[in-house]
Amino acid sequence: MTWRGLLFLCCVSGLACAGSQTTRISDALFATPAAELARDYAPDLYGQAESAWADASAAERRRDEQAADDYRTEARLWLTAGVAEAERIQLDRRRAELRSDEEHWAKQLARDQKASALVAQDISRYEAQAVALLEAERLAALTEARTVSDATLDAVLTRVRLNLALAEALGATDEQVRPLRDRADFIARRRPSSAKVAEALLLESEAVVGKTRIAWPEPRPGTSTELVETAQVMGFAADRLGSAVLLRSGRFFQSNGQVSSATLKRFAALLEAFPHGPVACQVAVPELDSRVWARRVAQLIERLGRMDEPARVSTSMVVTESLGAGTVQCTFAAYREP
Repeated sequence: MTWRGLLFLCCVSGLACAGSQTTRISDALFATPAAELARDYAPDLYGQAESAWADASAAERRRDEQAADDYRTEARLWLTAGVAEAERIQLDRRRAELRSDEEHWAKQLARDQKASALVAQDISRYEAQAVALLEAERLAALTEARTVSDATLDAVLTRVRLNLALAEALGATDEQVRPLRDRADFIARRRPSSAKVAEALLLESEAVVGKTRIAWPEPRPGTSTELVETAQVMGFAADRLGSAVLLRSGRFFQSNGQVSSATLKRFAALLEAFPHGPVACQVAVPELDSRVWARRVAQLIERLGRMDEPARVSTSMVVTESLGAGTVQCTFAAYREP
């Protein structure tokens, strides 16, 4: 082989080596995960990098090394910019996802807090109802008990103070309220165990409220609810119907058939506390021609006739299987739903 042939072979071999080296550099530059991100998220910048690299390859083929280096540098810069843009886009998307998640959980938290508040309200309402029922049971026990426990006395004093505050709100004078408030304070300090003392204070406080109600030509809105609550406190069962308040009790007659003075006294206090309209009472009996029950009902009518307004209450007998014998059911017709 002549020296010219050898030189040509070396040149061809050198060009092949340069091309192979350029290919390896290209693969190392454009085949990285970062370059793939740039291709996916910043295709314009990635395209500029590929174009500059192609120009570098063309300059190499022309043996213009300076231009080839400049184009390779340009390609790297374009690719670096593409990678940075891809990372920015990814970061913005992640930030938007986090913001969306934050808004989602903020809304969920608000819903949870609202639900928790509703649950708390329900619990408070049920607890208040339980306390009210317990208080009613304690106060109703005064009918049969001679002494009161501290808890029952506290319940009486609480009820009395509420009654006095209501009386003042309805227009009762200080002269009407102050004596009872002084008695309540005295009893709270001395803590007497007498059920009669506690019951007398309770019934007198109800009467003061009744004296303020009577000034109105008809019951004020909400009074039907107050009647139901007061009746329950006094030991009666009561329901608010659409046209009246219905009161029931099986304690008007004692086991020996005599009228219960304690129950009658409470019923009279209830009438005084809620002074509007007629009251129709029915006594459940096993049969209308029963002489025993006719005599008992006559006794009840006679005792009711001794009240301040004897004509306000009418009493009759009724045969029914829904009520036990001797149960008295009274309808307060004036206390209807507003």
